[in-house]
Amino acid sequence: MARLPSLSCDEAITSQVIKNGKVQKEVRIQSSLREVRKNAASNEFSENHFFISVNGAPPQPKVSIPFFVQGGFASALSFPRADRSACLSYHLTSQDNGKTLKLEMTARPENTEQTCPKTPIGYREIVLVDAASGRVTDVERSVSEEEYRRNHRVFFASMEYGPQQIGDETLWLPVRMTAHDPKDEGRMVVTYSNYHRYTATSVILPAGEPLDTK
Repeated sequence: MARLPSLSCDEAITSQVIKNGKVQKEVRIQSSLREVRKNAASNEFSENHFFISVNGAPPQPKVSIPFFVQGGFASALSFPRADRSACLSYHLTSQDNGKTLKLEMTARPENTEQTCPKTPIGYREIVLVDAASGRVTDVERSVSEEEYRRNHRVFFASMEYGPQQIGDETLWLPVRMTAHDPKDEGRMVVTYSNYHRYTATSVILPAGEPLDTK
């Protein structure tokens, strides 16, 4: 995580509303995603989406999306901070005959808003790790329905990871995310591809010199 640069990638988003098991509304979006590290000392990233097409057409100034999860990718790049360890319970097991390690983290029932203000109510996270390589392959996060409705948290999201080439390096990064609301009526599936480093440039002008906007 410490050496992960700011990056961008292509994302394909499918957002749906489901009623009685049938799709009532669906929107498909092609987008460019930027994940920018907030500062060199932080493992936090800011997330921005730049829509390229909506249902195969250029996006309108305002896009109506049935169900959208903001910050899911950025959350997938980070894990609970050390200063939150007292707020979580940890349980480590193995599966697939020891080939996969499973770490489950859950909010302690005695937590309060005063002692653990940054730990959501009913927080639960499962991390699957390939035992041979130490690479994270899957992450699943969820919160209670109360937390979802009160603080607008993402109720459930899962992320799959895979090898992605960025320059001369191969990094293990998200390749697919799924998310849904408590009734599984709002759904979102996103796939990520074509990763590359994101760099921004700025031009410093002498005081009083106008900016050429052509």
